[in-house]
Amino acid sequence: MKTDFCEILAPAGKLGDLPAIVEAGADAVYVGLKGFSSRPQEADFTVEEILEAKHYLHSQGLRLHVAVNAGVREERLPLLLDQLQELDKAGIDALILSDLGLLWMVREKAFRTPIHISTLTGVYNAQAVGLLTKYGAERIILSSDLFLDEIVAVTERFPQLEYEIVADGGICFNSNRQCCLPHVNTMTDYQVYCQLEYSLEKDGEPLGRARRIGNCPAKIHPAMGIYLGAGILSFKIEGRTNPLWYILKRVREMKESKEYYREHQAEIPGYMHYVRRNAEWRRQ
Repeated sequence: MKTDFCEILAPAGKLGDLPAIVEAGADAVYVGLKGFSSRPQEADFTVEEILEAKHYLHSQGLRLHVAVNAGVREERLPLLLDQLQELDKAGIDALILSDLGLLWMVREKAFRTPIHISTLTGVYNAQAVGLLTKYGAERIILSSDLFLDEIVAVTERFPQLEYEIVADGGICFNSNRQCCLPHVNTMTDYQVYCQLEYSLEKDGEPLGRARRIGNCPAKIHPAMGIYLGAGILSFKIEGRTNPLWYILKRVREMKESKEYYREHQAEIPGYMHYVRRNAEWRRQ
């Protein structure tokens, strides 16, 4: 299933959410493999659920990506590799990996599934991209710490690869989102503590409101044309733990921008006049 123009990549934390995500206009969906992703297991899919999701999404013309981006200890590798081989045989559309050792093992076993490099790997420069291509990577999900000119420096060096960014969701001053603040799943919400409001106190006396700890979430869709010009193919919406209404709103916003820029492709090089040395742009 070839990516058309650009890809709106939506999260799913429940099988029952898939029809609504399809209806909202996503091109692909990503899920976490239960016990091996960087989100709570309540938002992950078992192998059986992934196979069911793949069957449904393929019937609707969408792709399914599976994230395996948590740290994997030695004793759990055999179980994980067995599950990955089952998913590979089933024909999922991508594995999102972050661990270099696991990436090497998948390559050695000659998996057919395209490999996408997770943003948690921390790809900041073209040298890292060059190394990852030797491991068989077909898509790089760039670090959310990069600025636009840094993105262009990478995509111009290796234009043959696919590139993805976190287009809607958390961006952080912590390298690769390795955070020590609690991420807590409650009965009603998934709390990310850096996004909460705090107040300052001294000896129990309030001093005023504190500055927000975390950065404001990214909202790329109004400026999608710039990132298309920078070589970005896939626009990832974060939030497998977010409520469905939140995900659907973001998918619809991204779809609206995608349709606009599809109809105005000739304008895209102009958005990059002050950023990109090579003004030529085209999407196959």
